[in-house]
Formats: sequence, C-alpha cells, structure tokens
Amino acid sequence: MRRCPLASVRQISENAWHIDLGIVNAYIWRWDNHLALIDTGMPWHGKQVLQAVEEAGFRVEDVKDILITHADADHAGGLKYIREVTGARVIVHAIESMYFKGKWHRWPNLRHPLGIAYFPFFLALSWTVFRVPRFRPDLLVVDEEVLENGLQVIHTPGHTEGHMSLFAAEEGVLFVGDVINHRGGKLSLPPAIFTPKMEVVKDSLRKLARLKNVNVAGFGHGPVIEEGAGDKIRAFVAKVAPPRRRRRKSPPPRRTGVPRQPKAKS
Repeated sequence: MRRCPLASVRQISENAWHIDLGIVNAYIWRWDNHLALIDTGMPWHGKQVLQAVEEAGFRVEDVKDILITHADADHAGGLKYIREVTGARVIVHAIESMYFKGKWHRWPNLRHPLGIAYFPFFLALSWTVFRVPRFRPDLLVVDEEVLENGLQVIHTPGHTEGHMSLFAAEEGVLFVGDVINHRGGKLSLPPAIFTPKMEVVKDSLRKLARLKNVNVAGFGHGPVIEEGAGDKIRAFVAKVAPPRRRRRKSPPPRRTGVPRQPKAKS
C-alpha cells in the first residue's frame, strides 16, 4: 500500500483507538483477535485509516467490520476503498441504509437561512467530491441490538434519519458520531445547517444521558473525553435538552344536570 501522510492514532481504552484525521475522526475497536472500524473519514482518507491500523500495531487483514454512524461524506467517504482492501462487512442502521442505496438523499437544513443559500453548492459537492458511496450494506441493525463485536447500537436520529451511536458497555466507551460535537473544549449540538431535525437530536441526547457507566466518549469531530465522559454528557444534555415536562391530565368535564354520585357507605 502506497504511503500517504499519517493520521494520528492513539489508544483511548483497553480495546479502543482514536484515529485523528484532522477535520474528522475514526476509531478502531478490538474484540477477540478482530478489529472493527467506526467511520472512515473523507473520500481521500481510506489509505490513512488503514495505515493508522498498522501504526496501532495491527494488520489490515484484522479488520472484519466497518460500522458507519451516518451517511455523510466525512464519515463514509473512505468506505469504498477500505471495503475493497479488507473485504470487511459493512454495518449501518437499517434506516440509514436508504441513503447508501440511493433511495434517499442527504440535504442541508432547508429551514435554516444558510441551508437555503448553501443548497446549490451542497448539491454540486454531494454528487461529485463528497458523493456517498452507493452499495448494499452487509448487515442492517436496529436500536439496542448488541453485535458480536461487543458494541451496542443506539439509534440517535436528528442529524440524519438513521444516525447511530455505538456503546461498548463493559468497557464504558461511547462513540457518538455527530449527535454531539466537541470543539474548543466544549460540547455542542451538531451544526444546525446540516441538521434538519434538531428537536429529534435533543431526544437522542436524552437517550444517551440515560446510559450508565460511560467513562470514555469519542466524537465525530473534536478530541476524545477519556475520563468522566458520562457526567460531562449529562451536564451538557441538562442544559440543551432538559427532560420534557409531562402535561398533567385535566379531569374530565362535569356534565351539567347530572348529580354527583354519593360515595358508598362501608
């Protein structure tokens, strides 16, 4: 494999490694003697991701699974190259597969002023440089499914319809994709211009906040939180997506002219 500029790769837990590709992240997850890749970067990042696997001390042939959190070009761009080299099975959420099959198309948030202005530019790039690869995934997964590689699927829509996060419960490692960004030392919501359903994102955040024993969190963008991630995520969610207040049910209206029935005597 021809060498290209190396990505930074660093171990973040016993069985997880962070691949820093600059503008986006990918991750290595190890189980038994196999590896899973979580996301694949931009279309030109495929070789860098596989070189990072080797820099971490593994073989490219060890990659057996490729899990894509969502169908944006900065997360699925290197998928085609990596799949061809490794022969690994590709795993996506069942809903997100509609984008990869070409039945759905990824649009910016057209209710956002910049989304409307950016739309022609976005359309041109999505059909050329940033085109999401078209293919039929090998395995479609759903919410709360636990895979043989030890990762639990958590459906976290809003940024895209079938966006998923992945949780290694035994090790306390959570991969959140783009449902949360981590920039400048602060957690934030995904960019509104690329997030059509921000209220749905907030529901997804409430789901993540309920997870127990989260210690490490890896984000699609920004540095990893390597200690106390669960507490930091819960504090963030409490600010941007507090629990919904349940509406108190009002008593049924009294029908006029109908006397109130007396209580039975014991």
